[in-house]
Amino acid sequence: MPENLGFENQLSLLESRGMVIDSDKRDESVHTLQTVSYYRIKEFAKPFEVTDQGDRIYNNLEFSKVLARYYQDKNLRMGLLHAIELLEVSIKTQLAYALGTRYGAFGYLEFSNWIDRNQYNTFKTLEKQYFFTKELKNSAEKSNSADLHNRNNLNQAGLPSVWLGVNILTFGQMCSIIYCAKNEIVSEIANNYHCTNNELISWIGMLNLVRNVCAHNGNLVTISLRKKPLLNNELESYIFIDNNNHKSFKLGVIVMIINMLVHNINPKYHWDDVRKSLKSLCVRTQLYNRDEMANIIGFKDFSIIKSLH
Repeated sequence: MPENLGFENQLSLLESRGMVIDSDKRDESVHTLQTVSYYRIKEFAKPFEVTDQGDRIYNNLEFSKVLARYYQDKNLRMGLLHAIELLEVSIKTQLAYALGTRYGAFGYLEFSNWIDRNQYNTFKTLEKQYFFTKELKNSAEKSNSADLHNRNNLNQAGLPSVWLGVNILTFGQMCSIIYCAKNEIVSEIANNYHCTNNELISWIGMLNLVRNVCAHNGNLVTISLRKKPLLNNELESYIFIDNNNHKSFKLGVIVMIINMLVHNINPKYHWDDVRKSLKSLCVRTQLYNRDEMANIIGFKDFSIIKSLH
């Protein structure tokens, strides 16, 4: 059973496992463990563990470097969340336009109008419609938006027009609509981002996951995607691929997909903060150069990060 170690003993444990603690900053390091936590530090040190040195799982890894990764993760989450929110607004706008031009203000509430009938039979269609409209009405009633309480914008059931309704969907709800929509609707949206239908569906699913990680204090720096997003030739030129042709589905592919999508909305978007955080994650260590540090987080090399714009 794990022991309840004091913070000084936690630091000593990290030290015994090969982590280097600056003797002049020992008290400061103990205080860090009181606020950041031992397991959080351990989580950010995970990519640098070695397996052939017994209990010394860190090969002179500096505590300060691990802590810097933790703080850069926070900065990175804030920067990427801003970019994802820009994409969310844009995709919702395109979705509402595609549905509104075809089916009018309230036609989107009839799922049989736009759902892919090759995937969903009548029962599944009505089931999805029921739960969607129930959640939508609940969200509309709770909203502080005056437009959502203006009867001119509501149907007889109190549900909002497509332009207002899509706007109050969660990112996950928006994804669900796109996942089950007819190909022609998905194509219209995807064309705005110069990608295929399958790429759009794959990438927004990844964005939904990353958005949740960013919003809920998750660990983005060491993330490894279980559900792998689709790669095109351009993306493959940005990410790390090892000698066995194993592609890296880590932070690198996330950043580059977001970068590609945002570029279609705003080519002049400022990536300075994200680039700065990524460069800080690739500071040379005793064991790794900058290219190798970039490989660890999933980029082909450090030059990809430097040229991010």
